[in-house]
Amino acid sequence: MKAYQEIYSIITAYIHKLTSDKNIIDEVTQEVLIKVHQSIQTLQHEDKLTSWLKRIVYTTLMDYYRREQSLLTQEIGELVSTEEYSNEGNEEVLQCIQLLIDILPEEERQLMIAVEIEGVKQTDYAKKHQLPLSTVKSRIQRARQKLKDTIKGNCFLTNDVYGNVVDYKKPSFVDSEKII
Repeated sequence: MKAYQEIYSIITAYIHKLTSDKNIIDEVTQEVLIKVHQSIQTLQHEDKLTSWLKRIVYTTLMDYYRREQSLLTQEIGELVSTEEYSNEGNEEVLQCIQLLIDILPEEERQLMIAVEIEGVKQTDYAKKHQLPLSTVKSRIQRARQKLKDTIKGNCFLTNDVYGNVVDYKKPSFVDSEKII
């Protein structure tokens, strides 16, 4: 019984150093105790008990965090289908961006529509129009920069602390009736 209490105190003390969440401490402690019980015969030197237990605690805690992260990602994926909600609430912003693309010079407009809207790869665009890939890359960069400058200059974007657009004001030249 004394050996069990010693093992238990080593495990809980080390888990407390790694996390302060009571629920995690309880759950990981139980998992570690099961692992220790199942693999105690692998301990070759009793004087290395503490390091052996700490290694089990650490790997069990990391496994716990990985499992929880995986479950969280899965739950979020189930709650929010990216196909169903990808543009929800952004229709006006998308309309504004489409109109701003439409006012780009013809060459840049065609390139932006093909690459950014239709999803054509830059290499395929270059081959189709018999252009060097480096030319297509520099043109798309210039077009993106022009579009970015126009959006920043005309749409009056409001961003959150993460850089996400949370509000905007339409530029005065945008016809609100035109649909993308």
